[in-house]
Amino acid sequence: MKNIVISKCISCIILCSISLIIFFPNKIFSNEKYWVPKFPPKSNYEINAEINVADKIIKGEEIVTFTNSSHEDIKILTFNWSISEKSTIKISSNGELLSLLYTEENGTVSPPLIYSLKSPIKSGKEIQLKIEFSSSELIRNTDEILLDNWYPRLSWDGIDTFDSYKIKLDIPDEFVHAISGKLNKKTGFYENNGVRSCGIYLRKGLITKQKEIEDVLITSLFTKDGSECAKLCLSTAIDVVKFYKDWFGFYPFEFLYIIPGGAEPWGGYPFASGIVVIHGQEKFDTKPLLHWKWITAHEIGHQYWGEYVFDDFDSWLWIGLGVYADREYTIHRNLGLEKHTDMMNDYIEGVKNHYNTTADLTASQIRRIDFDYNNVIKHGKGFSIISALESVLGKDMFIQIYKRCLDEYAGKYLNYRDFWRMCEEESGENLAWFFEQWVRSDNYLSYSIVSQKSIQEKDKFISNIRIKCHGTLKMPIPVKAIFEDGSSQTKFTNRLLGINHLMFESKSKLKDYRSWFKLGMVLFDSRNDQEVLYSFQKANEIDPQDFITLVWLGHMNDLKGQREEALKYYKKALDNDDGVTYQHGQFGLFINKKWVEERLLTPFTLK
Repeated sequence: MKNIVISKCISCIILCSISLIIFFPNKIFSNEKYWVPKFPPKSNYEINAEINVADKIIKGEEIVTFTNSSHEDIKILTFNWSISEKSTIKISSNGELLSLLYTEENGTVSPPLIYSLKSPIKSGKEIQLKIEFSSSELIRNTDEILLDNWYPRLSWDGIDTFDSYKIKLDIPDEFVHAISGKLNKKTGFYENNGVRSCGIYLRKGLITKQKEIEDVLITSLFTKDGSECAKLCLSTAIDVVKFYKDWFGFYPFEFLYIIPGGAEPWGGYPFASGIVVIHGQEKFDTKPLLHWKWITAHEIGHQYWGEYVFDDFDSWLWIGLGVYADREYTIHRNLGLEKHTDMMNDYIEGVKNHYNTTADLTASQIRRIDFDYNNVIKHGKGFSIISALESVLGKDMFIQIYKRCLDEYAGKYLNYRDFWRMCEEESGENLAWFFEQWVRSDNYLSYSIVSQKSIQEKDKFISNIRIKCHGTLKMPIPVKAIFEDGSSQTKFTNRLLGINHLMFESKSKLKDYRSWFKLGMVLFDSRNDQEVLYSFQKANEIDPQDFITLVWLGHMNDLKGQREEALKYYKKALDNDDGVTYQHGQFGLFINKKWVEERLLTPFTLK
């Protein structure tokens, strides 16, 4: 019965819509079609603005110029601005005021503002708009001011455009500032050749340091207490920009600002094009150097993915591609991959908790999520998908696709279906099996080595390794065999098989990480702690996910008084819990998940 009622309601709505068109043609709003091109035209903004901090007022004038690059005439324009007692705007073209099509009864208008042109902009023709504006709604905190939507900007159904700016600001002398542009000393304008978001940051009492590297001016703004951290972030940023320019052949902007953020070292975020935030700089000593170097590379990577190639609704994609950039930096600078492993572990933890880890969700589905979507899906699974794809396609092919995306989608939105198509075009492979599993389902990846043998045949060794799929997601898995002479070989499983048998032929025997673990336990009896730790570390190098090895690495670090390092290994052990209870009778130890959870609270000691 409910379905019938709903059907009738839908029919009624359709019929009413048709009747409006048939019987009241002049009542269609403005009697003009609001038409937005698939790729809206890019605009040029020249803005002269005054920021009166004491009175919390921004006012200014701007000239906006753009060419109708579409094939349709444009008659209606919208702007991302509001009208109220605290916000005003006046727009003219060729000396004539534009007509505002709609206001509320009290005279206020919420964004977007809708204007009708007296004469449509023909295809291929240019228009210049003069705008006067003011607002006392945007400045709230007068000590530190962050402004993104601070000026009237053309709005195209919420689609961002890669616009160019010339900005001249009148601001109080006591404020240090960052702007999405590079100062032209001849004209006094901050200029850029195209940005997604044009931001302004103001704060009193900051110190600034600058360094130009290959035509990119890098400026660090920081407090006195954050100076040591800012110095490291600035030197890292110089190295990161050079690395990315060498790799990609360009850097998106001629400027980069690093500004302070929150009180705690939570990480960072891209505030606007060319402006990145690094949190907690005043607590530099509470995090290892790796954290500060990594977060700097991470946020600069988002200047490519997010500010240069736009993030679509599929935010896991641009975050994953950005993380891939900082991963390459950390690999080439030998900084370690702990941060990237931690991201993947957030996703793995989400799988263990039976969260819906499907990446292709609607906005309404995402709003109903009650777990940490940002860390589990956007960062954790996003980076896992990109890493898995690189493994499938091979690094050279993946980087070829990566660079093509940067080239073809500059100033545009890249969604995962476009990315999928590009991957297939470049590789020549049908990748539906990959994207359907990784993106459009919550299938999970889980493979393990169930047996391994190494038999000598004359002057060579034949090693057989048996791999079993335990998860719901199947893909080619790289299996690396390490041999006693230090050589190694990598082979891939067949994604169609639940059980794979891989054979390796070598000059020496397959290295058994268990021998290193057993040696560590023997040495532990004699309490030669340094050699014990070395043995467990070697076992961990061969199998980084072995539960019991990780636990004993935690034990050894606890005994050495290195509690933070011990906790790191205990947490990794919990991430790789195999459900087994390990007995060490000579020490009266029964080690399992519960034991490790207790070690998070109480350090390991010998009685």
